Amino acid sequence: MEFKEFIVKIENSIKEFYGENVKVEVKKITKNNGVILNGVVITKEDENISPTIYLEGFFGDYLKGKAFGRIVQEIIQIYEEHKIKVPINMDFFLDYQAVRGRLFLKVINYEKNEERLVDIPHKRFLDLAVVVYYAYMNDYLGRGSIQVNVSHLDSWGVSQEEVFGEAEKNTREKLGVEILGMKDMLWELMGDRESPEFEQIRENISCMEKEITMHVLTLRGRYYGAASICFPDMLREFARKCKRNFYILPSSIHELIVIPDTGRENPENLRNMVREVNDDHVDAEEQLSDNIYYFNLESESVILI
Repeated sequence: MEFKEFIVKIENSIKEFYGENVKVEVKKITKNNGVILNGVVITKEDENISPTIYLEGFFGDYLKGKAFGRIVQEIIQIYEEHKIKVPINMDFFLDYQAVRGRLFLKVINYEKNEERLVDIPHKRFLDLAVVVYYAYMNDYLGRGSIQVNVSHLDSWGVSQEEVFGEAEKNTREKLGVEILGMKDMLWELMGDRESPEFEQIRENISCMEKEITMHVLTLRGRYYGAASICFPDMLREFARKCKRNFYILPSSIHELIVIPDTGRENPENLRNMVREVNDDHVDAEEQLSDNIYYFNLESESVILI
């Protein structure tokens, strides 16, 4: 079965399960970096918001042998567990005073998102674009974000400069830049330290640190933490502590890798490492750039190298 046929069968199977009182649509959703995903949206009569359930992963499970009927059951189960149980009034998003305190900065790849950026207020930063998002967290919607578009600024009656100023202030004061040792970051992500692989991973980390000193640059909460590259005063403090300029490697849209310049680092090798990690380990919509950056303490600026 091809993916297009899979989508149609999923849609029809869910319609058959729920009957006429439920609307089922499969929509193409453009994500970061131009990644297009197919999401099924199930909406009952009394619902004005519904979760989007992406189908690409389920198709992969089908190709691996999972029964189609079981996949349909799983999609229905996900919807039932995550559906919004009461109508949500989104009128608050029309009021700038209600949303301004939850506006934050994030950075994305400029070239890969150039078409989307036509409708998104943004500022160029080297090969990146700095944009603004609204972060929400409540009992009904859970945790997520809404991309701020030109239409939002029009409805709020505010300028791009004001929105970016608010988002920068919130990002700096409510999140803040965080720099962790690579070992600390990996330890945090380890999970089960009793697993047989733990000792081997710890040994690998120790060997890696003997070869090259790495730190992780992010924001508290680790959410869109690559925006930390936009705060040169924070980068300056780190450079002063290690008494060196440093390379910045884009690990993902959520974090950056910082490597102090000892004179032994080869920029081309670092660039190849970034590209290899992007190709093999980072989802396409989570990637930031294949390029690398350099912070110069004397000029207190980040450059693309």
